[in-house]
Amino acid sequence: MSNFISIYKVNKNQRCSLKTTQEYGCRRKKLILRETFPFFLFLVHNALRRKQHMFQGYHFFDYKYLIPGYSGQDYDGPGRWIYLGASLFLVLVLTILFFKASHNAIRNYLRVLGIGLIAFYLTKTIWESYYDIATGQGFNTGILPFDTCSLIMVCAVLAGFSRGKIGEASAAWLATGGMVGGISNLLFLRALIYYPFFTFGAFYSMIWHFLMVFTAVLLFASGYVEARLRTVILGSIVHFAFSLVVIPLDYIFQWDFMLYYNAGGVPLIEGLGEQWAKQNLHFLTTLTMMAVYAATFAFVTYSAKGLILLGRLLRRAPAQKEGQAK
Repeated sequence: MSNFISIYKVNKNQRCSLKTTQEYGCRRKKLILRETFPFFLFLVHNALRRKQHMFQGYHFFDYKYLIPGYSGQDYDGPGRWIYLGASLFLVLVLTILFFKASHNAIRNYLRVLGIGLIAFYLTKTIWESYYDIATGQGFNTGILPFDTCSLIMVCAVLAGFSRGKIGEASAAWLATGGMVGGISNLLFLRALIYYPFFTFGAFYSMIWHFLMVFTAVLLFASGYVEARLRTVILGSIVHFAFSLVVIPLDYIFQWDFMLYYNAGGVPLIEGLGEQWAKQNLHFLTTLTMMAVYAATFAFVTYSAKGLILLGRLLRRAPAQKEGQAK
């Protein structure tokens, strides 16, 4: 890297020496690199050289139990808000670039997304399970694919490879349930409670939930999924069909997958869930969360419909003004 940094020390007015062919070639390469690579690469290099200070003694792939002194400090830090702003900006840019994509192109995207997320999930599960066992924690049931956000990898595959009602319903869930789960974690990035920002555990969650939001926006914006009541119904059917598997497991093992048992982390409802749990009324939490899911699916769908109509009006306005001027 010292040779790389040296290109920034070359005087801008300095010309390549012609003393020898070797020297000329060396200096020419340096000047080309200087003109080609933007200055931010130099800043990245300096940041990497200071990584021991930046990472405060831990490494990118370190597990949460092996990170000394961390107790969720980054959750309330600026990184969480930078991630939120950057994600929303990137979703907007990517949607503008790809909302005119054909349905076949979007179907291919869903295939790649589903297969890629399954591989990503298996990689993270193997990584986390290894450290759980190696550190004596035992198998962590929290990594089982029964939470709401895990549905994206199943629904993406079904929506990508199936053209029938199963594919339509799966795409409807990606647009509704995917948005609800994704935006919730963009706002409340709970992975930062356990992992610092610059770790694999945090990046896994950030990438996963960003893709949930982007996919939902893309499906609505491209017209692949229509913003109508049918979408709400089909998305809810998929969600509640998956719930038939999850709810019994929650009650048998006292888990909280899909937030049906304790509504952990859900504003307002979590407090109610604690009160109902004291009276052994967990079913009230389950029913409340089912109602919340249905309501938020409808909210997402009709919000998308409103934004789509607004976009059409804004595009028509200039054309109407030109017509009136003529």
